[in-house]
Amino acid sequence: MAVALSVLAYIGIVVFVLVLIVGVLATLLGLPGTVLILVDAFIYSAIHGFAQPPWWLLVILLGISVVAETSDNILSMAGVKKFGGSTKTSLWALGGGVAGAIIGGLLSPLFGLLGPLGVILPPIAGALIGGYFAGYYCERRQGKSPPDARQAGWGAVVGRLAGGLMKALLASIMVALILWTVL
Repeated sequence: MAVALSVLAYIGIVVFVLVLIVGVLATLLGLPGTVLILVDAFIYSAIHGFAQPPWWLLVILLGISVVAETSDNILSMAGVKKFGGSTKTSLWALGGGVAGAIIGGLLSPLFGLLGPLGVILPPIAGALIGGYFAGYYCERRQGKSPPDARQAGWGAVVGRLAGGLMKALLASIMVALILWTVL
C-alpha cells in the first residue's frame, strides 16, 4: 500500500511539472498558458495545505499572470502607435489578430497532417497576418497612403511578437518561482 502511494506521489509530481512546461509552451502559441500555470500551482498548493507553494506566492503569480495575459495585446497596440498608426487602428489590429488566431486555430487540424509544426504555426501566423491586415485596412480607410498603412500593419506584427516573447518570459519566471518554493 505504501509503495502504491509513493508511486502515485511521483506520478503527481511528474504531471505537475509537465503542466508547468505545457503552460510555458502555450504562451508561445498565444494561448493563456500563464492561467494554466496558475491553476496548476493552486491545485498543487491546495493538496499541500497551501504551504507549497505558499498562498502569498499564489497572489504574486496571479498578478504576473494578469500582466502576462494582457502584455501581448498591449504591446501589439503600442507597436501600431509607435509605427504611426492611430488608436483606432490599434484596436482594429488587436481584433484582427484575435480573428486571425481563431481562423489559424481552425485550420490547425488540416495542417496537423504535416506534423507538430503544422498544428502550432497556423494560429501564430493567423494572429500576425490578421493584425497586419486589420491595421493596414483601418489606416487605408482613414485616408493614409499605402506605405503609411503598411508601416502601421508592420507595427502590429512587431508588437505582437514582442508581446508573445514577454508573455513567455513571464510564464518562465512564474515556473521558476513555483519550482523554487516547491523543490
